[in-house]
Amino acid sequence: MGLDYDSSRDALQNLLKWYELHVNDYNRNEATTRLQLIDRLLFECLGWEKEDCIVEESNENEYTDYSLSCPRRSLIIEAKKEGVYFELPAGHSKLEYSIKSLCRDNQQIKIAIEQAMNYCQNRGTPLGAVCNGHQFIIFIASRSDGKPPMKGKAIVFVSLQRMLDDFISLWDYISKPGVQEKKLLKYLLGENRLNLPTKLSASILSYHSTKLRNNIQNDLKTVAELVIEDVSIAREIETDFIKECFCSSGALSQYATISKSILRQRYDALFGSEFNGPILAPATTKKSLSITPEIFANSISSRPILLLGDVGVGKTIFIRYLINVAGVEIMENAISLYIDLGSKAALSSNLENFFLNEIEKQLLIDYKVDIKKRNFVRGVYNLDLERFSQGVNADLKKIDEKAYKIKEIEFLESKIKNLDDHLKNSLNHLSRGRKKQIILFLDNADQRDEEIQQKAFMIAHEIAANWPVTVFLSIRPETFHKSKKSGALSAYHSKAFTIAPPRVDEVLKKRLQFALKIAQGKLSLKKFQIFVSLDKLQNYLQVLLSSFEKNKDIIEFIDNICFGNIRLALEFITTFIGSGHVDTRKILEIEEKRGPNEHYLIPLHEFLRAIIYEDNIYYNSTSSHISNIFDITTPDGREHFLLAIVIEYINIATSLPNSDGFVEIKKIYEYAQNIGFTPNQIDSTLIRGLQKKLIEGSPRYMPNNNGTIPPSLRNTTVGVYHISKLIRNFVYLDAIIVDTPILDKDIRGKISDVHSIEDRLERANIFCDYLDKQWTFINENSVNFNWKHIVKHIRNNIRNISLRIS
Repeated sequence: MGLDYDSSRDALQNLLKWYELHVNDYNRNEATTRLQLIDRLLFECLGWEKEDCIVEESNENEYTDYSLSCPRRSLIIEAKKEGVYFELPAGHSKLEYSIKSLCRDNQQIKIAIEQAMNYCQNRGTPLGAVCNGHQFIIFIASRSDGKPPMKGKAIVFVSLQRMLDDFISLWDYISKPGVQEKKLLKYLLGENRLNLPTKLSASILSYHSTKLRNNIQNDLKTVAELVIEDVSIAREIETDFIKECFCSSGALSQYATISKSILRQRYDALFGSEFNGPILAPATTKKSLSITPEIFANSISSRPILLLGDVGVGKTIFIRYLINVAGVEIMENAISLYIDLGSKAALSSNLENFFLNEIEKQLLIDYKVDIKKRNFVRGVYNLDLERFSQGVNADLKKIDEKAYKIKEIEFLESKIKNLDDHLKNSLNHLSRGRKKQIILFLDNADQRDEEIQQKAFMIAHEIAANWPVTVFLSIRPETFHKSKKSGALSAYHSKAFTIAPPRVDEVLKKRLQFALKIAQGKLSLKKFQIFVSLDKLQNYLQVLLSSFEKNKDIIEFIDNICFGNIRLALEFITTFIGSGHVDTRKILEIEEKRGPNEHYLIPLHEFLRAIIYEDNIYYNSTSSHISNIFDITTPDGREHFLLAIVIEYINIATSLPNSDGFVEIKKIYEYAQNIGFTPNQIDSTLIRGLQKKLIEGSPRYMPNNNGTIPPSLRNTTVGVYHISKLIRNFVYLDAIIVDTPILDKDIRGKISDVHSIEDRLERANIFCDYLDKQWTFINENSVNFNWKHIVKHIRNNIRNISLRIS
């Protein structure tokens, strides 16, 4: 139990002795009862800190006696004066009672419990209690399992002596550690699962089936992946690709749904003034490259040069741009080595051996240097051989030259046996002999697990410190910060260059134009010899280029959902090109009939369907990059709106021009609980938002294994776009209906698996009716999110579609 438990029990024993001595000394009113008894119970005997407690907390002109948080508001205590005695049925000495039996013949208990329950329900607080200083009644006051709280059970301690006699139960149920571990909730609720109705998806036999593609779609998908994604690693056109497709990072998105000041401060949130981190500089500006020849030469005091950037922002293409274009003059007089820790190192069990073998292989293939070749080895160890010839074997050379040669060979074998030292010595020899700088790029460490990242860090640091090598290491910002905090890189001072995502519209335009050149035969690529004709792909690429230029809604969608992940944006393009949810034949037929400067314009809803469903027949929240905002975890219809309410609250709370976008988690819980949501509902909602990247925690937060939520959160463009744009669209609503539990039995019977557009429109209207009804249970004056405004847009969208098809 620990010292806290033992010392708290001793404190209760002392309080009991004091109380027995002074039981008749006072006619304690409520204030005195609180001061002399309840305060001491909470802060001396039950592990609560005064910082955990707010007294007389106001909400709509109602004041609670004690509101206790750990860190979320979890317990509200209604205090009564000592003279208000809680009489229990005679002959009962148990701890557990039904609330109904407690209230049946004791009006004072009923009033106190109902008052505490009312406070808890208005503030989303799960546990309530009433206390008169020497008696405690504790119960679940705000439930999300569909059962009325007054039909639940309560734990009752009839006296201070009973509290002491059964202190372990008192500690489990109402102490701070016990409330944190939800001991009372688990005990009173048992293992009963929340009675959520099954989703429509559970009744669809083909729910997990894949959407079939026709031959045209299959061919286009294959070729599109090659010319849009795989072409980036084609060695024969690498320089052309980099020159034509590289986009300078750092230009702020025109379409972002969050403040530009928040976008600017993505890295500032990680490296604050109090953090002893690297000196940050953008890797590229609009006019130039920040990595100058001097940086290569100085090698930043024998430490790795960091390239910091989030997943998919373009760290790899930046390195290749540096090697093939911007730094080509430096590279011509250097030996540059590139190690991919993502795909290539994935199969290696020993990372250090992989490093050494990969460097050895690249020296052989790219620079024709065999570090184990006889003459090269003798050159590397020339001075060592001279010392050897003058050592203990000097006389052997005169006596038996053959035996001496064998000894010499064995000496050189011992040198190359340790590959680590031999590589270091070989690179020293190469650098001096050829007068070339050695540059090593370590890429994609962030694609590996945390343990591998730490090892990569240490190896990079050791190579930079002890080898004649300038080392570049590309990593995510939070990875560096975790390594710094965990001590893996203590006292680490270095230069770091931040790589912010380029503008998505520019990247897509350049990639599609480059792909079009390949499809037109203007660029030769050996891989394309297997394809007879690329005419269809040419037409499709023209459609995409024209649509992206004219339909900014599509670019806005890609930009916000990708949130700087350029890799994902390119994946969206290939997904659309090969989607079974798109009428590819229709698009190509229309395109072929139009003139050279007229192209089919892809509407947003057509693009949305391809991305929302991907390769599935139905929407699947597990695999889709699009989230179901309306999903719930409890049979409480208000929860359909909780995620949107939280995102909108963060949006409003961070609307100031210089805001970094983060809101303390305590404020988020306080806001949501004041609306009436329980901590469990908020927990599950925030975890879902974090998993689907609708919100993000501070990158400086180091999560542990107990599932805690970061101490501060901010919105991403993904989350804000979901609640400001996607949620208004029929295509989105039509998709997520199958994934949303419907609590109203009558409406649930009307929502089924339908396929015609007319039936789907009618189903969407019924779903809106259902959500309208659930919205009535929320006090809309206390929230910033406005469902009534949004549902008008949805119904207008449905109405317009109905008019078009009729």
